[in-house]
Amino acid sequence: MRTRFFGLLIVTAGTTVACSSQPAQTAPPPAPAVTAATVYTPVVSLNEIMVYVVDPHSNEIWDASLNPPTTEKGWMELQRAAVVLAASGNLTKLAGNGPKDQQWTDQADWAKYSQAVADAGLATVQAVRARNTKALAAAGDQLVLTCINCHREYRLDVPAIWTERQFPPGANGSGAK
Repeated sequence: MRTRFFGLLIVTAGTTVACSSQPAQTAPPPAPAVTAATVYTPVVSLNEIMVYVVDPHSNEIWDASLNPPTTEKGWMELQRAAVVLAASGNLTKLAGNGPKDQQWTDQADWAKYSQAVADAGLATVQAVRARNTKALAAAGDQLVLTCINCHREYRLDVPAIWTERQFPPGANGSGAK
């Protein structure tokens, strides 16, 4: 009987100590180190992104809205353009290295227009995947309205090489000088 009593006493004491002790304190995990790979350093201007990424892919979408692809290869090329356009909408939310880039990206409506470009790109991706020409035309219209509204507020500088590509010198009396 005495053995049982001491056994019960030891178990009770052990349980009391275990339950009343505070849990071991653990240090919070260290903050992730900032490395060169995690720091965003713009290497081109927003204007260059617009001229060399957004514009050519937008033109592909607008052309396809009028003359939809007739081959699988054509649809795949259009999907590539739509994916790039959708991604570039998000890319333009980040400031580039142009003189007005930080000022533009600080504006709430800049983010709205950038998102609208991404949304139009996504609408085009969905139309292409469904091979839906009506949805493709609607996505092209959505993109046109986004571009018009943004360009009413932000006049991006258009480099001569772009205007010459779009309007060769002497074509319809326009072109870069």
